[in-house]
Amino acid sequence: MPARRATKRWTPRTLPAAAAPASAWPWLQVSRLWLEIGWAAPQVIAHRTLRMLNGGPFPAGADRDEFRRMFDEKAEAWLESTWRMSTEMGRQWFAIAGWAMQPWWLASLGSAPAAHWRSAWSGAARQWTRSAPHIAHLALGPVHRRVTANARRLGRRSG
Repeated sequence: MPARRATKRWTPRTLPAAAAPASAWPWLQVSRLWLEIGWAAPQVIAHRTLRMLNGGPFPAGADRDEFRRMFDEKAEAWLESTWRMSTEMGRQWFAIAGWAMQPWWLASLGSAPAAHWRSAWSGAARQWTRSAPHIAHLALGPVHRRVTANARRLGRRSG
């Protein structure tokens, strides 16, 4: 039997620049996460619903553990997602504030032409536009990780 080859998991940071389609369209990674969540979540829901139906009013201990795990994972995913998203949004707001304050700093030096004001506001808008897909990716990460792990785990169990 041939030895199993270790597979390297590619991330946007490890991909060569020419092979990174996310650089062409930043929402590509977020849409991939949505698609995988949309594929795995119905499988997990179906499996757990079937366990609830088969368990009846007095489910077995393993079923009760699975149901408790279901609630705990949802709460953990929500908390982690909220924390990661709000932390990154705070970082971005400070970066945007830096862009917005740039003309005031230049005005205090005595030179603040109108071009500086326009570039500062367009820089702030550009910063927010570029950060939105990253924030969405951070928010979906914990949910994606748990849903796909549950689909794999529950799929092995029933198969």
